[in-house]
Formats: sequence, structure tokens, C-alpha cells
Amino acid sequence: AEVATHNTSASCWTVVSGNVYNVTSWISAHPGGSSSIKGMCGVDASGAFNGQHGGQSRPVSELAGFKIGTLK
Repeated sequence: AEVATHNTSASCWTVVSGNVYNVTSWISAHPGGSSSIKGMCGVDASGAFNGQHGGQSRPVSELAGFKIGTLK
């Protein structure tokens, strides 16, 4: 429920594979464009992230830097 309240580009949290990430600062830096990240704000984006980046080490490693917790 707390993640859902961070659903804007001013405060963008997302869930990927059970982990919570604050990707607010990554919105403008994402190589694929900001809209890819904005769609992840406030929701579980595991399917979208893994569908786009599954098996790629660089995106997984970059995402790890934004981890703020684990979904309970």
C-alpha cells in the first residue's frame, strides 16, 4: 500500500521481484526514455522489468542501487 502512494515522477517507487526501489532519480536518466520508468511508479513492475531486461546484468545491477527495502 505504501508503494502505491509513490506513483508520480516526483516520488517514484516500484516493486521488482519482491524488492522495493526508489527510482525517482532514474526517470530522467533512463536510456529508454522517461516514460518507461513513469509507468512503473507505484506498482509491481516485475513483469515489465523482467520482460524487457531479464537475463541482462547491467540493468539488474543498476536497479540494485535504488533498493530501499523488501516487500512485506
